[in-house]
Amino acid sequence: MVRRKAVSHLVAVVALTLGLAAPASAAGARFWELQLNLCNSGIAGCYQQGRSVAEAADLVRSVRPNVVTLNEICANDLPDRLTPALAAAWPGDQVYSVFTAAVRRDTGTPVKCTNGQDYGNAVLGRVAAGSYQGVRAWRGKYTAQDSGNEQRTYACAYAVGDHLVCTTHLSASSEPVALAQCQSLLFDVVPSIRAAEGITGRTVVGGDLNLEYDTSDPENAQKCVPPGHVRKGDGDVQHVVFSNDLAFVSTAKYGLRYTDHDGWLVRLTMP
Repeated sequence: MVRRKAVSHLVAVVALTLGLAAPASAAGARFWELQLNLCNSGIAGCYQQGRSVAEAADLVRSVRPNVVTLNEICANDLPDRLTPALAAAWPGDQVYSVFTAAVRRDTGTPVKCTNGQDYGNAVLGRVAAGSYQGVRAWRGKYTAQDSGNEQRTYACAYAVGDHLVCTTHLSASSEPVALAQCQSLLFDVVPSIRAAEGITGRTVVGGDLNLEYDTSDPENAQKCVPPGHVRKGDGDVQHVVFSNDLAFVSTAKYGLRYTDHDGWLVRLTMP
């Protein structure tokens, strides 16, 4: 299921406009993607009383990624800490975010953090204000789900005329289900969005896929990488998959104290 919603008018969720800057999409411009799983539901054993969000905000200000894909966060983590951090890293640029909640199997309602906020995933990004044309959000829930009560979802943000970024957090209890979800996103959802929006490239998918790169494993993460795309993984379950019109530069891993996943940075350049 793929649903689109225009988000350029949602001030609390989407953007803060801080002025003008040179276009980010110039030939060869840096395009850095930071993947983070912050374990901030309040339920999992890796929860650290919200300190992972402050730690992530510090990393965003320091690294200055163009886009951040976020898993296991609460909806208020964006306006409270993360969106201001990216805005501070890129003064003068347009900052946007798209959040989607995981869904309860038993009620069909959003999964909640212990603080009462919706729990899920988000894309956070920036576009030079001079070239900003709005952002459209695409959200959905996978058909394939494991037997648990938390049903997995994806969030995608199309910064019009600039880039498409998606994120997801896949099944933790069934690798076959996680692979089916991953393939659904990369082989079905993303191409459908690109066709609907007229996007020919500049696509990045980052997330905690709960799949490892292992050629001896039937559920090898590489099996959800479509032709024309490249995958860069952190050696564990976090991966970034990008269209090959984006040029790969390097990666970096950042050890984080207050979550059970490293920060995973993939440095790219845009054509």
